[in-house]
Amino acid sequence: MPRVVYLKFNLAYLPRQAQSFMIRSHHFSAILTATDKIVTMLPAELLGLLKIVVQGAGLNAVSEASAAFEPQGVSVVLILEESHVALHVWTECGKVTVDVHVCDYVQDNYSKAQHLTQLLDQQISGSYDRDRWSYLLATG
Repeated sequence: MPRVVYLKFNLAYLPRQAQSFMIRSHHFSAILTATDKIVTMLPAELLGLLKIVVQGAGLNAVSEASAAFEPQGVSVVLILEESHVALHVWTECGKVTVDVHVCDYVQDNYSKAQHLTQLLDQQISGSYDRDRWSYLLATG
């Protein structure tokens, strides 16, 4: 059975300026050609690598999920204090789809999100190319 985490914030405890803060959401996505090492990783190995990379970008993981598919493929997700990052390994194609979603709440996390894309690209494909990534900024 999947683990469900509910987060509830009581705005009364936040500073007044935070109660009216506009949230910005940085969403990066890419389809990367993966190294042989990445394509053959088990879910626990891929989660371990993802945790190290997330920490290296200065972000904070709070929960995780993973799944292995038959006949092939792996998906892993880290829930972050700042939002989430998901990897889906397409073993048969040697590709990894990557979804990085990082929100600003009381600080601008754009540089951390961008650094995370660099670290992920280097770990997954062996090199970084900004042109492989799409970016969407949402505000509200």
